[in-house]
Amino acid sequence: MPLLKRKKTRGKQSTKSSNVYMPYKKPATQVIRKRKSFSFFKKKSTKVHASRRKFSIPSFFFYLLIVIFAIALFYGSALLIVKLRNSGEDTENSTEYVIGIDSVPAFPESEFIFLNTLDETSVANFLSSGNSAYRLLPGVSIVDVYDYYTEVLPELGWNLVLSVDIGSEEMKDGQYWIKDGKGLRIYSKFSDIWYELISEQEAITGLRERVVREVERDLLLTSDEPQDLLPDFPWVMKVPKEYVINYKVAPYNNMRSVQFQQIGTENTVVIMPVGASGGKGLDDFLRDYIDILNENADEESWNINNTMIMYTESGVGLRGDIRSNLGNNHDVIVTPNSYDGVIYVIDSDLQDNSFLEYVLSNLKPQSKEKN
Repeated sequence: MPLLKRKKTRGKQSTKSSNVYMPYKKPATQVIRKRKSFSFFKKKSTKVHASRRKFSIPSFFFYLLIVIFAIALFYGSALLIVKLRNSGEDTENSTEYVIGIDSVPAFPESEFIFLNTLDETSVANFLSSGNSAYRLLPGVSIVDVYDYYTEVLPELGWNLVLSVDIGSEEMKDGQYWIKDGKGLRIYSKFSDIWYELISEQEAITGLRERVVREVERDLLLTSDEPQDLLPDFPWVMKVPKEYVINYKVAPYNNMRSVQFQQIGTENTVVIMPVGASGGKGLDDFLRDYIDILNENADEESWNINNTMIMYTESGVGLRGDIRSNLGNNHDVIVTPNSYDGVIYVIDSDLQDNSFLEYVLSNLKPQSKEKN
C-alpha cells in the first residue's frame, strides 16, 4: 500500500509538470523577446532622433542666409533704380536746376562754384540778386554750353533773342533769353558759366546801355595822360592825373598800400593788403580789415552792412558796404592778387564812386613774366 501511494503521488506530480510545461509558455517567451527587441529598436530610434536634433542648428543658419540674401537683393535693386534715375532714364526727376534761378536747368556735370559757402551772407546776396555761376569740366567749351541751352531752353518757354560774341564793343557777350517779361544772360568768365537775370529790355539790347556808361566813364577818367603805379607794386593800373597817389606801410607784413585822392576833394580810394590767400573766406578777410579800421579810429566803430560775391580781373571777389557809428558809409571790394598770393581790400569812402568802377575795370595783377 505505501508503495502504491507513492506512484499515485508521482503520477500527480507528472500531471502537474505536464501542465506547467505546456506549449503556451513558448509564446509568452516570444512575447518577452519581442518586447526586448521592441525596446531595443526604441532605444535605437531615440538615438536617431537625438542625432537629427543636432542638425537643426545648420538649418537655422540656412534660413538666416536666405533672409540676408533677400535683403541684399532688395538693397541692390534699390541702388540700381537710383543709378538709372541719375543716368537720365527718369529725366523729369533727375534734372537739376541752376541754384538761384530755378527755371533754368544746370549744364550737365557742371558744378556750382560756391557750393561749400552757401551759408555765407555774401553768397546768399549774390544768389538773391539773380546771379549764379558754375564750373565746367575740362575740355568743355562755352560753345557746348550754348548748343545745350539752344536745344533745352525753348522747351521750357524761353525765347532766344540775341547772341553776342566776345569782343563786341557795343554789347556784352553771351546768350540773351526772355520769358514772361524777364531776361536771362548766359555767358562765360574764365571757362566758367555765369548766369544773370536782367530785364526783358536789357536782354533785347544786349546790355547796350551798360556798355555805353562804362565807355563814357573810362573816357572821362583817361582824358589826360595817365600815371603808372610803381614798377614793383603788385598791381598795374593807369591812374588819371586828377588823382594824387600816396603809398603807405600796411599792417600786414609791412607791405605797401596805395591811396588815390581826387584833387580838390576829400574823396579817396585805398588798396590795402590784409592777408595771404587761402585758409579762410573772403568775408573773414573783410573782418580783418574792419579790425584794422577800428584799431586806428578813436571814436568811430565800423561794421559790415552787407556783402555779395562778385567777379574781378583776378577771379572771384567780394563786394559790400561797411558803416560806422558816426553814419559814414564805404563801398568795399575784397579781391585776390595772383601775382603775390595776397588778399587786398579796395575801400572807397564815397558810395557810387565812378573812380571805384574805373579801378575795378582797369586794375590788374602784376605780370610774373615781366619780373
